[in-house]
Amino acid sequence: MKTTTTGKYAHLRHRHWLVAGALSVLISGCGGGGSETSDPSDFEPPAEPVNIGGNADLYDPERLLTVDLTMNPEEFSKLRSEARTLASTDRECVPEFEYTEFKASVTIDGDEMNNVIVRKKGYMGSLSPSIPSLKLDFDDLWPGRTYQNMSRMTLNNNRQDPSNARQCLAYDQFRAAGIAAPKCNYARVTMNGQDLGVFTNVEPIKKPFLARAFGDDDGNHYEAQTADFGTWLSQRFEKKTNEKENDRTDLQAVTDALSLPDEQMMNVLPQLVDVDEFVRFWALETLLGAWDSATGNANNFHIYRNPEDGLFHFIPWGADTAFRGEHPLKPMTGVLYRNFSLADRLYGIPEYRARYEETLEELLATQWNEAELLAELERVRQLTATDSAATESLKAFISGRGAQEDSDYRPSRRVAIEQAIAEGAPTGEIYLLKDEQPDCSAPATTRLTATVKAQGGTDTGAFRFTLPDGKEVNASLTFAAYKVDSLVYSVDRESKPEVVSLLLIGADVNDAFTPYVLQVFIEVSDYVPGTHRFHGFATNALLFEVDEAAPGGVKTLALGAEGSVTITEVGSGNRIGDVELSLDATLEYEASVR
Repeated sequence: MKTTTTGKYAHLRHRHWLVAGALSVLISGCGGGGSETSDPSDFEPPAEPVNIGGNADLYDPERLLTVDLTMNPEEFSKLRSEARTLASTDRECVPEFEYTEFKASVTIDGDEMNNVIVRKKGYMGSLSPSIPSLKLDFDDLWPGRTYQNMSRMTLNNNRQDPSNARQCLAYDQFRAAGIAAPKCNYARVTMNGQDLGVFTNVEPIKKPFLARAFGDDDGNHYEAQTADFGTWLSQRFEKKTNEKENDRTDLQAVTDALSLPDEQMMNVLPQLVDVDEFVRFWALETLLGAWDSATGNANNFHIYRNPEDGLFHFIPWGADTAFRGEHPLKPMTGVLYRNFSLADRLYGIPEYRARYEETLEELLATQWNEAELLAELERVRQLTATDSAATESLKAFISGRGAQEDSDYRPSRRVAIEQAIAEGAPTGEIYLLKDEQPDCSAPATTRLTATVKAQGGTDTGAFRFTLPDGKEVNASLTFAAYKVDSLVYSVDRESKPEVVSLLLIGADVNDAFTPYVLQVFIEVSDYVPGTHRFHGFATNALLFEVDEAAPGGVKTLALGAEGSVTITEVGSGNRIGDVELSLDATLEYEASVR
């Protein structure tokens, strides 16, 4: 059995919940042959390099690939269950995590390959126990074997994009603007005969991509997950090439430049970063409303120092949150993104702020074509047989929805950008990562238990935990129900599969009925009677205290680490919000409340 390490320095704070109002927080076959790997037997002739499937374009946008995988069912069950804990991704020092590599048989559009390495992929937002994102490696056990000239495949499950269209639409826009971006199309994936649905087949950011996009693949390549330039922050960039030779001095040089006064910085920075290209990249992220991006969230991007010019170039990645705009974790960010040190510094220099805004206006005038975007969205919808309702939020982002007096009004992206530029003065909050030595001490934890029942509008039960100072809390839904609806049921339909959110409000009977909020969110495939283990954002819990001074009136206390939800009964029809469940879990407190 093989394992692979992913993202040792990844620090994603990807809490998929929305605060709305004082107490409304909405999250959101046996042919495989086993997982042991070995070199070919001495009695077997070595496999010759071969290209399966001919020379067709694996990323032809007109294609909907059929990818059928077969592997040991028990091993697929293990693959599906693997995930980081939600709490661990919130630590300043995120522990190493390894996905197990298994062996499978894969058939793509009728072409069969045995001894293919398959593993789960994803950091947090795309994790799902029912439809895992996958990475396939064709040449690990058969050196030189490719499928249509590619040695690997990356299949994203579109968990944060039920429209199935956001990633390819976004990457198309980047390439149209002259920014290096992966190619992609779509695949219908089955595992041991089970239909897992439509995935996005994305070109991996590996050496073949670098050679195609930059003409040279020998440079230093980094992947960023919640990373920025800084003495400590630069350590969060994960080396993807030249791992032994690279001492990160190229990152330090950018850090040093950003510490200089504006005039001096702009004398040095263009020798290290393709600044003009970055401004265009930044404008594209803004125009696309890709909040979980470099300039929107210091996350989901790659950088490459091209030996051809010696400069860093930015590459978009993880574009499944494009065409959304609003930042669920940083609601006061505003339309014009600058939650990244380079963007923030440039925005503060009148010349470069003007250049950024002029680039936005140029893109609106020459590239952003609502009719063409909607036509491509409809083509993808028909190609993938996606339900039209799943594309409504993307359509609203592009062309707007309703009138200003409507409660669900949304301006088109063109209008939102034009209005933000016309405001003149900078608007919105800026959220920059702190460049400080991380605290790697063990987190404070608590056991949390809950018994809850909602039936016919009556909510009863309690959740119990211990605060870091040792005080025991017994938060009663029964008592809280005298003041508020103490169990709020909702469904996040912008997730695939959908996620059920149960917002539990309890009053502490040990402390003058002080209110606390527990959010339990459960992937709809798990929202059935039985016991379901915590898994990323798919099934987990968040604990809050009521704090009217905080956005939405609540402050995060702790996040789910390990645990399970046992569901006894769920309602349907007119009783859709009824539920009976218990919870037994370990939560980790945030550093700020320890």
